Amino acid sequence: MSLGDYLRILRARRGGITPWDIEAATDLPKGLYRQIEQRYRAVGDDESIQVLADFFDVPFEELRWRLDWPRKALSRALVAGREADASITLFLSTGQTVTGRVVWWDLGAVGLETLEAGLLVVQRHAVERWDPRATENSPAPGGPDAGEPELD
Repeated sequence: MSLGDYLRILRARRGGITPWDIEAATDLPKGLYRQIEQRYRAVGDDESIQVLADFFDVPFEELRWRLDWPRKALSRALVAGREADASITLFLSTGQTVTGRVVWWDLGAVGLETLEAGLLVVQRHAVERWDPRATENSPAPGGPDAGEPELD
């Protein structure tokens, strides 16, 4: 799960405070929190992550490792898996692990063909990590049917 997705969960647990509330309560530069939450690529540095860890009262590492798993990287792995007709393993926030071939994907979910359950739909925000990780040189998602707009 990307840092931005996880921050949305933490914000919801705080009663739905707004990004502007967080920026007002911290020393983060104006607009940075919203960029961290909304961008598909990794945004933020160790200093800003520490500020957010303190604000949400969570360990620094609970936020930091997520910076290395942005939504764009999951998209890249899904594209690579589909193009290679190869299996991908998704490690979910529930502790479950699912493995299958990518049938389809979009901004909100992934359709995997699994041996155990047939077609399984997984919400993307539930994906903590995945294997294999696609490299930066893997095909980048793009176009209207690729599942994710190019924002950066």
